[in-house]
Amino acid sequence: MRYIIYIMMWYSYAFSQCAGTQSFTLTPAPSGGTYAPAQVVTLCYTLNSFTQTSSNWFEGFDLNLGAGWASVAPQTSPANCGGNGTGGQWVWRTSVTSTATPVQTVGPGYFFDLNTDGNPGNDFGDSQSSGSCSWTFCVTLTVANVCTPASLLIQVTARPDGLWGSYTSTACDAVAPNTVFNGTINATPPVLGAIQHN
Repeated sequence: MRYIIYIMMWYSYAFSQCAGTQSFTLTPAPSGGTYAPAQVVTLCYTLNSFTQTSSNWFEGFDLNLGAGWASVAPQTSPANCGGNGTGGQWVWRTSVTSTATPVQTVGPGYFFDLNTDGNPGNDFGDSQSSGSCSWTFCVTLTVANVCTPASLLIQVTARPDGLWGSYTSTACDAVAPNTVFNGTINATPPVLGAIQHN
């Protein structure tokens, strides 16, 4: 664990089975494993490379959020790798259902829509056949405006088109979720000064 002074928390993890090194920042950083009610937090997340085992292409990022987050909104989408030479675009979706077997429904998150029909689940992912790529996205998260210690879990999973798209290989399906944060809402009541009457 490493803290970047004042406003950022930074971590880097490596997972086997296709997904390369992953890193993220949380701005502002949590205080004592908590965020305050109604606080707004920016998550930026990077995946450095995706090993295309059995020709799996990178399909997207799924976010798993604890009940203490009131909302999540897209901010910056990943850039196209462009290695497949056929275009496509990264899109934010609250839900995506794959046409691969077994059928999976995931979201919210950023997913690659190769045929640009608005449905990332019915086509292939973003290929890096022309070399190594890096994908970065940012989202804005808002803490619920409550004074209970609800979960502020943030997990990000990066997986292939053989699971979340339409490809037929399951060679990359076991990529593990990356736990970014596992804290709670700060339930400590504010300390008030003496009440004065006029």
